[in-house]
Amino acid sequence: MNKTLTAALLGAGLLAGCSVNGPGTLKVHEVLLYGGTQERIVWVYGTLGSGGQTGVKLGGQAVDLRAQVQDPLAVAGTLSVNGKATYRVPTTVVSPKLVLTRDTRGLFDISFSEAGGIIYYTDGRTWTRLNSTSGRGVTGTPVNGLRGAGNLTEAEATALGSALLNQGTLAVAVLNEATVPDAALAVEPTAGEYRRTALYVLPGVRTVTASAGNFTPTPAPTPGGRLNLTVLASGTNASATTSAVQVATTQAGVSALYNVAYGRQTGVPNVPNLAGGETVVGVFLGQRSTGGYSVRVTGASAQNGVLTLTVALSAPGPGTITTQAITSPWTIVRVPGSYREVRVVDIQGQPFEQGAGGGSVR
Repeated sequence: MNKTLTAALLGAGLLAGCSVNGPGTLKVHEVLLYGGTQERIVWVYGTLGSGGQTGVKLGGQAVDLRAQVQDPLAVAGTLSVNGKATYRVPTTVVSPKLVLTRDTRGLFDISFSEAGGIIYYTDGRTWTRLNSTSGRGVTGTPVNGLRGAGNLTEAEATALGSALLNQGTLAVAVLNEATVPDAALAVEPTAGEYRRTALYVLPGVRTVTASAGNFTPTPAPTPGGRLNLTVLASGTNASATTSAVQVATTQAGVSALYNVAYGRQTGVPNVPNLAGGETVVGVFLGQRSTGGYSVRVTGASAQNGVLTLTVALSAPGPGTITTQAITSPWTIVRVPGSYREVRVVDIQGQPFEQGAGGGSVR
Protein backbone atom coordinates (compact mmCIF):
# COMPACT_ATOMS: atom_id res chain seq x y z
CA MET A 1 0.00 0.00 0.00
CA ASN A 2 1.34 3.42 -0.93
CA LYS A 3 2.80 5.42 1.89
CA THR A 4 2.81 9.19 2.25
CA LEU A 5 3.68 10.90 -0.99
CA THR A 6 6.08 13.73 -0.34
CA ALA A 7 7.58 16.53 -2.37
CA ALA A 8 10.00 19.31 -1.51
CA LEU A 9 8.31 22.20 0.29
CA LEU A 10 7.92 25.20 -1.95
CA GLY A 11 9.59 28.44 -0.90
CA ALA A 12 7.80 31.75 -0.82
CA GLY A 13 9.46 32.89 -4.05
CA LEU A 14 8.25 29.85 -6.01
CA LEU A 15 4.73 30.16 -4.63
CA ALA A 16 4.59 33.76 -5.75
CA GLY A 17 5.28 32.68 -9.33
CA CYS A 18 2.36 30.22 -9.49
CA SER A 19 -1.01 31.04 -11.01
CA VAL A 20 -2.59 30.32 -7.62
CA ASN A 21 -1.01 31.47 -4.38
CA GLY A 22 -1.38 28.75 -1.76
CA PRO A 23 -0.89 28.91 1.98
CA GLY A 24 2.46 28.37 3.59
CA THR A 25 3.45 24.74 4.31
CA LEU A 26 0.62 23.40 2.14
CA LYS A 27 -0.35 19.77 2.89
CA VAL A 28 -3.28 17.83 1.47
CA HIS A 29 -4.68 14.64 3.01
CA GLU A 30 -7.64 12.84 1.42
CA VAL A 31 -9.79 9.83 2.27
CA LEU A 32 -11.75 8.07 -0.49
CA LEU A 33 -14.95 6.41 0.74
CA TYR A 34 -16.61 3.65 -1.31
CA GLY A 35 -19.57 1.31 -0.82
CA GLY A 36 -22.36 2.69 1.36
CA THR A 37 -20.74 6.15 1.31
CA GLN A 38 -19.40 7.50 -2.00
CA GLU A 39 -17.35 10.55 -1.13
CA ARG A 40 -13.85 12.02 -1.35
CA ILE A 41 -13.06 14.03 1.80
CA VAL A 42 -10.01 16.30 1.69
CA TRP A 43 -8.26 18.06 4.56
CA VAL A 44 -6.09 21.05 3.61
CA TYR A 45 -3.32 22.05 6.02
CA GLY A 46 -1.40 25.31 5.97
CA THR A 47 -0.92 28.77 7.39
CA LEU A 48 -2.65 31.89 6.11
CA GLY A 49 -0.95 35.16 5.28
CA SER A 50 -1.81 38.49 6.82
CA GLY A 51 -4.92 38.83 4.64
CA GLY A 52 -6.62 35.88 6.37
CA GLN A 53 -7.46 34.03 3.18
CA THR A 54 -5.79 32.40 0.20
CA GLY A 55 -6.62 29.99 -2.59
CA VAL A 56 -5.53 26.77 -4.27
CA LYS A 57 -6.89 24.52 -6.99
CA LEU A 58 -8.16 21.08 -6.01
CA GLY A 59 -8.98 18.80 -8.90
CA GLY A 60 -8.85 21.80 -11.23
CA GLN A 61 -11.36 23.75 -9.14
CA ALA A 62 -10.28 27.01 -7.51
CA VAL A 63 -11.21 26.99 -3.82
CA ASP A 64 -11.05 29.62 -1.10
CA LEU A 65 -9.07 28.80 2.04
CA ARG A 66 -9.71 30.59 5.31
CA ALA A 67 -9.50 29.97 9.03
CA GLN A 68 -11.07 26.67 10.07
CA VAL A 69 -14.72 26.50 11.12
CA GLN A 70 -16.40 24.51 13.87
CA ASP A 71 -17.24 21.09 12.48
CA PRO A 72 -16.84 17.43 13.58
CA LEU A 73 -14.37 16.87 10.71
CA ALA A 74 -12.21 19.90 11.51
CA VAL A 75 -8.78 18.88 12.85
CA ALA A 76 -5.93 20.98 14.22
CA GLY A 77 -3.80 22.67 11.58
CA THR A 78 -6.39 22.53 8.79
CA LEU A 79 -8.06 25.36 6.92
CA SER A 80 -11.68 25.70 5.84
CA VAL A 81 -12.40 25.13 2.15
CA ASN A 82 -15.13 27.32 0.65
CA GLY A 83 -16.48 27.83 4.15
CA LYS A 84 -16.56 24.09 4.99
CA ALA A 85 -14.21 22.08 7.18
CA THR A 86 -13.21 19.84 4.25
CA TYR A 87 -13.45 19.64 0.47
CA ARG A 88 -15.98 16.95 -0.50
CA VAL A 89 -16.84 15.50 -3.92
CA PRO A 90 -18.33 12.13 -5.01
CA THR A 91 -16.20 9.05 -5.69
CA THR A 92 -16.67 6.40 -8.37
CA VAL A 93 -18.98 3.46 -7.63
CA VAL A 94 -17.13 0.18 -7.06
CA SER A 95 -18.28 -3.44 -6.87
CA PRO A 96 -19.10 -4.87 -3.41
CA LYS A 97 -15.95 -5.89 -1.58
CA LEU A 98 -17.00 -6.96 1.92
CA VAL A 99 -19.53 -9.35 3.47
CA LEU A 100 -19.67 -9.34 7.27
CA THR A 101 -22.08 -10.41 10.01
CA ARG A 102 -21.81 -10.23 13.79
CA ASP A 103 -23.38 -12.74 16.17
CA THR A 104 -24.82 -12.17 19.62
CA ARG A 105 -21.55 -13.35 21.22
CA GLY A 106 -19.68 -10.50 19.53
CA LEU A 107 -17.89 -12.72 16.98
CA PHE A 108 -17.71 -11.98 13.24
CA ASP A 109 -17.99 -13.94 10.00
CA ILE A 110 -16.05 -12.15 7.24
CA SER A 111 -15.43 -12.40 3.51
CA PHE A 112 -13.22 -9.63 2.09
CA SER A 113 -12.18 -9.49 -1.57
CA GLU A 114 -8.85 -7.72 -0.99
CA ALA A 115 -5.74 -9.15 0.61
CA GLY A 116 -4.29 -7.38 3.61
CA GLY A 117 -5.91 -4.24 4.92
CA ILE A 118 -7.75 -3.80 8.21
CA ILE A 119 -11.45 -4.03 9.05
CA TYR A 120 -13.22 -1.96 11.69
CA TYR A 121 -16.73 -2.43 13.09
CA THR A 122 -19.02 -0.10 15.02
CA ASP A 123 -22.31 -0.79 16.74
CA GLY A 124 -23.07 2.92 16.44
CA ARG A 125 -21.45 3.78 19.79
CA THR A 126 -17.92 2.32 19.91
CA TRP A 127 -15.33 1.01 17.45
CA THR A 128 -13.70 -2.42 17.25
CA ARG A 129 -10.70 -3.37 15.12
CA LEU A 130 -11.15 -6.95 13.89
CA ASN A 131 -8.27 -9.34 14.41
CA SER A 132 -8.57 -10.92 10.94
CA THR A 133 -9.96 -9.96 7.54
CA SER A 134 -11.52 -13.35 6.76
CA GLY A 135 -12.95 -16.42 8.41
CA ARG A 136 -15.60 -17.38 10.95
CA GLY A 137 -15.73 -16.51 14.63
CA VAL A 138 -13.30 -13.60 14.26
CA THR A 139 -12.65 -11.58 17.42
CA GLY A 140 -11.97 -7.85 17.75
CA THR A 141 -10.10 -5.32 19.87
CA PRO A 142 -11.65 -2.01 21.06
CA VAL A 143 -10.07 1.05 19.41
CA ASN A 144 -10.52 4.80 19.39
CA GLY A 145 -12.14 5.60 16.06
CA LEU A 146 -10.34 4.47 12.91
CA ARG A 147 -6.81 4.77 14.27
CA GLY A 148 -4.29 2.89 12.14
CA ALA A 149 -6.46 3.01 9.02
CA GLY A 150 -4.39 3.66 5.90
CA ASN A 151 -2.45 6.92 5.95
CA LEU A 152 -4.86 8.82 8.20
CA THR A 153 -3.32 10.80 11.02
CA GLU A 154 -4.59 10.01 14.51
CA ALA A 155 -6.62 13.23 14.54
CA GLU A 156 -8.18 12.46 11.12
CA ALA A 157 -8.92 8.86 12.12
CA THR A 158 -10.63 10.02 15.32
CA ALA A 159 -12.67 12.71 13.53
CA LEU A 160 -13.76 10.38 10.72
CA GLY A 161 -14.63 7.62 13.18
CA SER A 162 -16.78 10.04 15.19
CA ALA A 163 -18.52 11.28 12.03
CA LEU A 164 -19.47 7.70 11.09
CA LEU A 165 -20.95 6.90 14.51
CA ASN A 166 -24.69 7.02 15.25
CA GLN A 167 -25.52 5.39 11.91
CA GLY A 168 -26.26 1.99 13.33
CA THR A 169 -24.02 -0.99 12.71
CA LEU A 170 -21.44 -0.67 9.96
CA ALA A 171 -17.99 -1.93 8.97
CA VAL A 172 -15.09 -0.05 7.39
CA ALA A 173 -12.38 -1.90 5.44
CA VAL A 174 -9.06 -0.38 4.36
CA LEU A 175 -8.46 -0.72 0.61
CA ASN A 176 -5.26 -0.48 -1.41
CA GLU A 177 -5.42 3.16 -2.49
CA ALA A 178 -3.25 2.41 -5.52
CA THR A 179 -5.98 0.20 -7.05
CA VAL A 180 -9.14 2.29 -6.53
CA PRO A 181 -10.70 3.94 -9.62
CA ASP A 182 -10.20 7.56 -8.51
CA ALA A 183 -6.82 9.06 -9.32
CA ALA A 184 -4.86 11.26 -6.97
CA LEU A 185 -6.32 14.73 -6.63
CA ALA A 186 -4.53 17.38 -8.68
CA VAL A 187 -3.33 20.18 -6.37
CA GLU A 188 -2.03 23.58 -7.52
CA PRO A 189 0.42 24.75 -6.27
CA THR A 190 1.97 21.37 -5.53
CA ALA A 191 1.47 20.28 -1.94
CA GLY A 192 4.48 19.72 0.24
CA GLU A 193 2.80 16.56 1.55
CA TYR A 194 0.03 14.49 -0.02
CA ARG A 195 -1.63 11.52 1.71
CA ARG A 196 -4.27 9.13 0.35
CA THR A 197 -6.41 6.61 2.20
CA ALA A 198 -9.14 4.45 0.62
CA LEU A 199 -11.92 2.87 2.69
CA TYR A 200 -14.92 0.65 1.90
CA VAL A 201 -18.00 1.32 4.06
CA LEU A 202 -20.49 -1.52 4.63
CA PRO A 203 -23.70 -0.22 6.29
CA GLY A 204 -26.38 -2.28 8.00
CA VAL A 205 -24.18 -5.07 9.37
CA ARG A 206 -26.51 -7.76 10.63
CA THR A 207 -26.41 -9.09 14.18
CA VAL A 208 -27.53 -12.72 14.12
CA THR A 209 -28.30 -15.22 16.85
CA ALA A 210 -25.20 -17.19 17.75
CA SER A 211 -27.00 -20.52 17.75
CA ALA A 212 -30.17 -21.96 16.26
CA GLY A 213 -30.93 -23.78 19.51
CA ASN A 214 -33.21 -22.76 22.33
CA PHE A 215 -32.74 -19.44 24.03
CA THR A 216 -30.66 -19.40 27.17
CA PRO A 217 -33.05 -19.38 30.15
CA THR A 218 -33.89 -15.82 31.05
CA PRO A 219 -32.85 -14.53 34.50
CA ALA A 220 -35.63 -13.48 36.82
CA PRO A 221 -36.68 -9.82 36.89
CA THR A 222 -34.50 -7.55 38.99
CA PRO A 223 -35.98 -5.65 41.95
CA GLY A 224 -38.08 -2.55 41.38
CA GLY A 225 -39.89 -3.82 38.30
CA ARG A 226 -36.81 -3.69 36.07
CA LEU A 227 -36.27 -6.60 33.69
CA ASN A 228 -33.19 -8.17 32.20
CA LEU A 229 -33.43 -7.88 28.42
CA THR A 230 -31.47 -9.56 25.67
CA VAL A 231 -30.89 -8.07 22.22
CA LEU A 232 -31.47 -10.92 19.77
CA ALA A 233 -30.66 -9.10 16.54
CA SER A 234 -30.55 -5.63 15.02
CA GLY A 235 -29.92 -3.95 11.69
CA THR A 236 -30.84 -1.14 9.33
CA ASN A 237 -32.49 -2.85 6.37
CA ALA A 238 -35.94 -4.10 7.42
CA SER A 239 -38.93 -4.27 5.08
CA ALA A 240 -40.93 -2.03 7.44
CA THR A 241 -41.73 1.28 5.74
CA THR A 242 -43.32 2.92 8.79
CA SER A 243 -42.45 2.91 12.49
CA ALA A 244 -43.94 -0.01 14.38
CA VAL A 245 -43.74 -2.14 17.51
CA GLN A 246 -44.52 -5.82 17.05
CA VAL A 247 -44.88 -8.34 19.88
CA ALA A 248 -44.40 -12.11 19.62
CA THR A 249 -45.33 -14.73 22.21
CA THR A 250 -45.29 -17.79 19.91
CA GLN A 251 -42.69 -19.40 17.65
CA ALA A 252 -44.69 -18.34 14.59
CA GLY A 253 -44.69 -14.79 15.90
CA VAL A 254 -40.88 -14.77 16.30
CA SER A 255 -40.49 -16.06 12.74
CA ALA A 256 -42.80 -13.29 11.49
CA LEU A 257 -40.66 -10.67 13.28
CA TYR A 258 -37.49 -11.99 11.64
CA ASN A 259 -39.19 -11.95 8.24
CA VAL A 260 -39.96 -8.25 8.65
CA ALA A 261 -36.47 -7.49 9.95
CA TYR A 262 -34.66 -9.31 7.13
CA GLY A 263 -37.27 -8.76 4.43
CA ARG A 264 -35.00 -6.61 2.24
CA GLN A 265 -32.02 -8.93 2.51
CA THR A 266 -31.07 -12.21 0.91
CA GLY A 267 -32.16 -14.95 3.27
CA VAL A 268 -33.35 -14.95 6.87
CA PRO A 269 -30.96 -16.35 9.50
CA ASN A 270 -31.97 -19.26 11.70
CA VAL A 271 -34.74 -18.13 14.02
CA PRO A 272 -34.11 -19.08 17.67
CA ASN A 273 -36.72 -21.10 19.51
CA LEU A 274 -39.01 -19.26 21.91
CA ALA A 275 -38.90 -20.58 25.46
CA GLY A 276 -42.07 -20.67 27.55
CA GLY A 277 -42.91 -17.58 29.57
CA GLU A 278 -40.96 -15.14 27.36
CA THR A 279 -41.92 -12.21 25.16
CA VAL A 280 -40.07 -11.02 22.05
CA VAL A 281 -40.52 -7.44 20.82
CA GLY A 282 -39.42 -5.89 17.53
CA VAL A 283 -39.05 -2.11 17.32
CA PHE A 284 -38.97 -0.80 13.74
CA LEU A 285 -38.04 2.80 13.00
CA GLY A 286 -39.44 2.77 9.46
CA GLN A 287 -37.93 3.84 6.16
CA ARG A 288 -35.34 6.63 6.07
CA SER A 289 -33.73 8.22 3.01
CA THR A 290 -30.12 7.88 4.25
CA GLY A 291 -28.04 6.16 6.89
CA GLY A 292 -27.42 7.77 10.25
CA TYR A 293 -30.65 6.62 11.91
CA SER A 294 -30.80 3.93 14.60
CA VAL A 295 -32.98 2.53 17.36
CA ARG A 296 -31.85 0.52 20.38
CA VAL A 297 -33.59 -0.64 23.54
CA THR A 298 -31.85 0.67 26.66
CA GLY A 299 -34.13 -0.62 29.42
CA ALA A 300 -37.19 -2.68 30.31
CA SER A 301 -39.59 -2.66 33.25
CA ALA A 302 -42.94 -4.22 34.13
CA GLN A 303 -45.82 -3.24 36.38
CA ASN A 304 -49.40 -4.52 36.62
CA GLY A 305 -49.05 -6.61 33.47
CA VAL A 306 -47.65 -3.75 31.38
CA LEU A 307 -44.20 -4.07 29.82
CA THR A 308 -42.41 -0.77 29.15
CA LEU A 309 -39.36 -0.61 26.90
CA THR A 310 -37.16 2.50 26.71
CA VAL A 311 -35.51 3.17 23.37
CA ALA A 312 -32.73 5.53 22.27
CA LEU A 313 -33.31 7.02 18.83
CA SER A 314 -30.50 8.54 16.77
CA ALA A 315 -30.58 10.71 13.64
CA PRO A 316 -27.71 12.25 11.62
CA GLY A 317 -26.65 15.74 12.62
CA PRO A 318 -25.74 18.61 10.27
CA GLY A 319 -22.68 17.80 8.16
CA THR A 320 -22.64 14.15 9.25
CA ILE A 321 -21.25 11.61 6.79
CA THR A 322 -24.20 9.36 5.93
CA THR A 323 -24.59 6.27 3.79
CA GLN A 324 -26.54 7.27 0.69
CA ALA A 325 -29.09 4.48 0.64
CA ILE A 326 -32.62 3.90 1.90
CA THR A 327 -32.49 2.35 5.37
CA SER A 328 -35.03 0.92 7.80
CA PRO A 329 -33.46 0.51 11.27
CA TRP A 330 -34.74 -2.09 13.70
CA THR A 331 -33.96 -4.13 16.81
CA ILE A 332 -35.46 -7.29 18.31
CA VAL A 333 -35.25 -8.03 22.05
CA ARG A 334 -36.60 -10.64 24.44
CA VAL A 335 -37.70 -10.26 28.06
CA PRO A 336 -39.01 -12.71 30.65
CA GLY A 337 -42.73 -12.90 31.29
CA SER A 338 -46.03 -12.40 29.47
CA TYR A 339 -47.89 -9.09 29.35
CA ARG A 340 -51.34 -7.75 28.53
CA GLU A 341 -49.81 -4.58 27.05
CA VAL A 342 -46.44 -3.44 25.68
CA ARG A 343 -45.46 0.23 25.67
CA VAL A 344 -42.38 1.78 24.08
CA VAL A 345 -41.09 5.22 25.14
CA ASP A 346 -38.03 7.29 24.31
CA ILE A 347 -35.42 8.33 26.88
CA GLN A 348 -37.52 11.43 27.71
CA GLY A 349 -40.50 9.19 28.49
CA GLN A 350 -42.47 10.23 25.39
CA PRO A 351 -44.38 7.50 23.51
CA PHE A 352 -42.68 6.00 20.48
CA GLU A 353 -44.75 7.15 17.52
CA GLN A 354 -46.05 4.35 15.36
CA GLY A 355 -47.38 4.38 11.84
CA ALA A 356 -49.48 1.72 10.20
CA GLY A 357 -48.35 -1.84 10.76
CA GLY A 358 -47.76 -1.94 14.53
CA GLY A 359 -49.29 -4.51 16.83
CA SER A 360 -48.93 -8.16 17.69
CA VAL A 361 -47.67 -11.13 15.73
CA ARG A 362 -48.46 -13.70 18.34
